[in-house]
Amino acid sequence: MNGGTDIDLTQDIRSLVEPLVGNPEKIVITRMDKPENRTKREQTYLILCENEDLGKLIGRHGVISDSLRTILNVSIKNLRKKVHLRFQSLQDYKNNHPEFEIPQQ
Repeated sequence: MNGGTDIDLTQDIRSLVEPLVGNPEKIVITRMDKPENRTKREQTYLILCENEDLGKLIGRHGVISDSLRTILNVSIKNLRKKVHLRFQSLQDYKNNHPEFEIPQQ
């Protein structure tokens, strides 16, 4: 089923996660969906941050990350969309993807 609309939640995610971390300027948020899938019902975002901030974003037993997902999913429920969030350390991502360059914000 096709949701029909393409909505980018990158700035909304940024506004939720920046107050939670010690290095907000180092956060990189990337939408992982392929361009041809941008109007589908599900969207996946990758949130890259410093190692010491990763635990702050996930929280004990995933409480913070689950709360972030809930807030985002409630905010776009009327559009019949679903948001998936992935969290990873910026250093680990760079090690696994040497071609990666931090995008300018």
